Amino acid sequence: MMVDRPYVELITKDNCPLCESGADTLRRATSKFKIDIREIDIFDDDDIYDAYSTRVPVVLAPNGSVIDEGKLSQAKLTPALLRLKVSG
Repeated sequence: MMVDRPYVELITKDNCPLCESGADTLRRATSKFKIDIREIDIFDDDDIYDAYSTRVPVVLAPNGSVIDEGKLSQAKLTPALLRLKVSG
């Protein structure tokens, strides 16, 4: 039986140094847990663009709630990822 792994969504855009450093921070944080990262470019979806274009990078939980945004922080990400791991 295949079980879906917990995941987070990372909203980013090209040519965004903050997004690149945020992705690195998120990868380091998720490496402690078996949590997948689904990267989404804000230009791929009008609704995502409207909601997050001035806030990238943004990390979303599977339920759509914002875990962290802007300058991503290990201190903020780790407890949220632990909750996902436990519930996932």
